[in-house]
Amino acid sequence: MSSKVGSNRTRGAVSLGELVGQAIAPVTARRGFATADLVAAWPEIAGPLYAGCTAPEKIAWPRQEEDGEPAAGVLVLKVDGPRAIYVQHDLPQILERVNAFFGYRAIGRIRILQSPVATGGTQQQAAPKRRCDPAAEAAIAETVQGVDDDRLRAALERLGRGIHASRRE
Repeated sequence: MSSKVGSNRTRGAVSLGELVGQAIAPVTARRGFATADLVAAWPEIAGPLYAGCTAPEKIAWPRQEEDGEPAAGVLVLKVDGPRAIYVQHDLPQILERVNAFFGYRAIGRIRILQSPVATGGTQQQAAPKRRCDPAAEAAIAETVQGVDDDRLRAALERLGRGIHASRRE
């Protein structure tokens, strides 16, 4: 048996993130992104308020200056139309987070592009509600029958149904 040194065989499982990063690298390079890291980390950078309604579209890098110091780029940020005014108000904080992600002042300005943002299926569908069995319904009704306040009794019944419905059989 001969063993090859530096073989192209994988050493086991490879993370999906590594494969996706390699697959979309040419697309992100055409958009001005050196790597797909900014796109992948965008939900953390934008925060929960803007993660679903914004997406980095491209980075426009200016030409290198004579003194050799890198010039700051312009991040084109795709924003859902109705949210653009709110994003514009918070641009200084978003710009600060983007530059903190890069570790230096890579972006000097953010330009807003009002356009629908595809969420990419990141929104989770609600799980179908489980039904409570009739025996549990009877036990819940018997337990809360002594409660005089109607609103409290209804809330306790909902709680009991939720507890019984969440139990796996």
